[in-house]
Amino acid sequence: MPCLGNTSGAQHFKIEQKNTHMAQVQIKPIERVRWHGKTSKEFPNRPVKISAFVDPSTGRYATGLTQEDRLRLEALTGFDLSDIYVNGRPHPFWSSKAGTVVLEDTTNILNSSNPIEEIKIKLLKASHFVAKSFAEYEQGLAPYAKFVIFDEQEEIEEKAAKSAALKRAYSLSEKLTPAKKADIVMIILGVSVKKQSAEYIEVKFDEALEQVGPHKMLELLSEDPKRSAIHSIVLDALDRGILRREGSSIYYMDAHVSFDIEGAVDYFINKDNQTMKATILEKLN
Repeated sequence: MPCLGNTSGAQHFKIEQKNTHMAQVQIKPIERVRWHGKTSKEFPNRPVKISAFVDPSTGRYATGLTQEDRLRLEALTGFDLSDIYVNGRPHPFWSSKAGTVVLEDTTNILNSSNPIEEIKIKLLKASHFVAKSFAEYEQGLAPYAKFVIFDEQEEIEEKAAKSAALKRAYSLSEKLTPAKKADIVMIILGVSVKKQSAEYIEVKFDEALEQVGPHKMLELLSEDPKRSAIHSIVLDALDRGILRREGSSIYYMDAHVSFDIEGAVDYFINKDNQTMKATILEKLN
């Protein structure tokens, strides 16, 4: 096994040891019911070998390493971690046993403070068969995933960021008028609440926040108030049949307005289309 230390190709670079207090990373199998009705806990799968694949868009190994990662980890391990792929020629590391991660059908634990295991974690994050987080898997962004990564440090940072965003969203929402909150509710939930009580609007606003999460809510709250108001009007008019859809296109009577919602908002912001907007508002009211 290669010893820890500098290689001739990396000796000119300053080596910074990673924080030894970094959290452990857990890689867990994704539970699925098999054809025989049993889960992996009842009927475990065989171990899965994960190795670097060749990215067809670059023609290089997908290692998950940045250039900075590569130089630092080469210096610490002595391995050749280049991502160069040559057809028919095994890579000295990525084609070797050392460059392959074997995942058991149970919780696998790696420690990112260990350089060898950090390489494995980076490789797993670049694999199609491993979701970088449970959120990524739930959102359908890792359709081929057989395992999911639980990085305690990243989970903590993500929760802290979400908590901060939630506090910020609530802080900004306290300054909103009921009418503005009603616009946000219409955009997110597709429900018109402008004629409801302030308390009712508040409840629906909380439902909207829960549905999209604080980060998306902050995006909407930072949007130009005029744009979000017109966005709400467009959705309300569509809901009540004043505007109509044909495919993805939007029409007012026989007049073509736009090809999508955002285009309709732009259309009614345009000063040349204020007469039509006023007519639609009159019908809504």
